[in-house]
Amino acid sequence: MQKKNKANLALGISAAGFLGTMGINAGFWGGMVHHGFLAATIGGLADWFAVTAIFHRPLGISYRTDILRRNRARIMDALVTFASEDLLSTENIMGVIERQNAAQLLADYFLHRGGRKRVHEVVQAVMLKSVNDMDTKRIAGELAPAIKDGLQSLAVEDILPEILRLLAQKRHTDRLLASLVSIGRQVIESPALKSALLEHIRILRESYEKDSAGRAFVLASMGLTDEKILALLTERIEARLDSLQAAGVNASSELQAGLTAMLLNLSQDERLRDLLRDRKEQLLDNIDLAGGLSRWLEHNIQGDNPFWLPQLEAYTDSRIDEFISSASQQEQFDQAIKKILRGELNKHHVLIKGIIKERLNEFSDDELVAFVEGKVQDDLQMIRINGSLVGALVGMGLYLLMALAERMWGL
Repeated sequence: MQKKNKANLALGISAAGFLGTMGINAGFWGGMVHHGFLAATIGGLADWFAVTAIFHRPLGISYRTDILRRNRARIMDALVTFASEDLLSTENIMGVIERQNAAQLLADYFLHRGGRKRVHEVVQAVMLKSVNDMDTKRIAGELAPAIKDGLQSLAVEDILPEILRLLAQKRHTDRLLASLVSIGRQVIESPALKSALLEHIRILRESYEKDSAGRAFVLASMGLTDEKILALLTERIEARLDSLQAAGVNASSELQAGLTAMLLNLSQDERLRDLLRDRKEQLLDNIDLAGGLSRWLEHNIQGDNPFWLPQLEAYTDSRIDEFISSASQQEQFDQAIKKILRGELNKHHVLIKGIIKERLNEFSDDELVAFVEGKVQDDLQMIRINGSLVGALVGMGLYLLMALAERMWGL
């Protein structure tokens, strides 16, 4: 049963008891009960009037009733001031925040609440959005002149001769000769070279024979077919390569000396420098640096799964792990967050007052009365119930005192 119904029931019982005991002359106890019901009725009515006067006009009486509605502006200002300056003051809010460790909360979010995954999703989404929204043609157009100037300033004609002089040193020529032997063996064994050599052997043989039957007979009698001649040639070359490899390329002083001389001559050849310079200029004049750079950006930087995503994820993980394991970083983060919050609260604390006032002003008078009455109704109805109970006790107590006084007076 609602407390309002209980309070009405208590008042009804008091009034009924008072009316029911009016005509009963039952001596001391009957008078005490009668006066108890009377006082309970008076107390209950008084409290009913007082409680009702806060929100409405009891019995249509307007004088100093309907208190909440008549004093709305003053009450609102008091509520707003209390809520914004006392309850939600900067110091009270920061007192609650200071008791929390923002860094520990963030670390716990990373470790146990899926924070790491969410951070990856947010970082990747932001980076992909930013990169995919880039105007690659504009960026390439802005970078191309700088790249071209850098390439033009790159003295390839001076760098290559220097590389050739370094390669002419013995430790490098040894490696070059060993590589040439290995490459030569692979080339000799390649089907493409054998096919080309076989074609040239055929042409040479036909040119040698021409219309001479004797030459053709001699070659045929010796079994020198095109394939046989190719086999003999490749055997000789392979034998030479085998001997070089078996004896070591360092033993081939003539070959090494020739390679060294060739490299040194090329490094000092001005024609090579001029050729490199001209080729570089022609290449830079003809190449579409902006277009090539734009296509490279589109194919390698942009897209749904560019090459840099794994590196970004690894970098994000490393930063999260570093934060979780570093007490100094956590302390700095916690202090920085609280400093920012305090600054923002000091700067915008007036907004709290405005928000509270705006929210309260959304209530009409009737809505405000209903809202407040609904929040405090139970406590106010208990006042009515207690008023009836206290009234009954006070009424019986006064009756008892009057009875004692009469007896004492009679004595």
